[in-house]
Amino acid sequence: MTRSEFIAFVKDVAEHPEHLADYRKIYKNVYPFSDGIFKMLMANEAKPERTVKFLNAMLGLTGDKAIKNYTLGVPENPGVLNDKTAIFDIYGTTQAGEPVLIEVQQNFNTLFVDRLIYYTARVVSRTVKKSQDYNLPHIYVLSLLTENQFPTEIDTYLHHAQLVRNRHLFYEKLDIYLVEIEKFFAIEDRTPPEKREQSDRAEMLRIFRDVLEEKEIPEEKLKKLLDKDFAKDVSLEGYTDETLLNEVDGMTDMLYEKQGSYLQAKEEVALEMLADNEPIDKIVKYSKLPEEKILQLKIQATKRPVSA
Repeated sequence: MTRSEFIAFVKDVAEHPEHLADYRKIYKNVYPFSDGIFKMLMANEAKPERTVKFLNAMLGLTGDKAIKNYTLGVPENPGVLNDKTAIFDIYGTTQAGEPVLIEVQQNFNTLFVDRLIYYTARVVSRTVKKSQDYNLPHIYVLSLLTENQFPTEIDTYLHHAQLVRNRHLFYEKLDIYLVEIEKFFAIEDRTPPEKREQSDRAEMLRIFRDVLEEKEIPEEKLKKLLDKDFAKDVSLEGYTDETLLNEVDGMTDMLYEKQGSYLQAKEEVALEMLADNEPIDKIVKYSKLPEEKILQLKIQATKRPVSA
């Protein structure tokens, strides 16, 4: 079940739960990146090795830096007074006590980075107790983006963010990895097989693509990168109707947000290209917005106040 098929599935089953039986005949696998399903797959306490392998591949950790153990923690950081509550998709710590935060972002959002930094800050703040000094642990953040968050960067699906000073690494204990899943697939499609990326991260994403496209995955490949049970765990047969209907309910709100996210994403592309003084016809091509809307955005941009 691809992302577009999953969205159609959610819309239909939300209004017609009785159609779920029909979808069971059509599809073999669940959509692995929906919120609840992803947590069941990748935060399975009975299969900790799967999460460890997944994180090492996606974060590119090998040798002495590789995660050997990952202990799941409480994914909710309650707000205090006027603070917002931070709810992580998956939260845990390594054998060295290093927090690792995994987030799946379902929609393009202009405040996505703000939200990610806020969540990360909450992780930082809860690692230091009153009697301790400020020797912070290394923190890893992995954000899986099911929609392209950086649409103008068509050849870059992996974004590794760190704190820098004067273009040099300033603080070594914070690593944020942003992975645009659909963009990786698009890059694969236009790249000759012999020139495609050869890394555990790329192989992991290819496994998930096989799941989405319901292709058979060699058992040896699964055992190396995840575990032999993964194919069974993504099978639609393993989920009760109640579980799937609860997932539909949980993801319905995401679809309402999505209706506005496409226009927001297109306008962001247009504004970035306007700032780079790209020609209007090129902006029309890449943003998919009509010329009239782009000219309107251009006028609005020129009226914005300039910071001192």
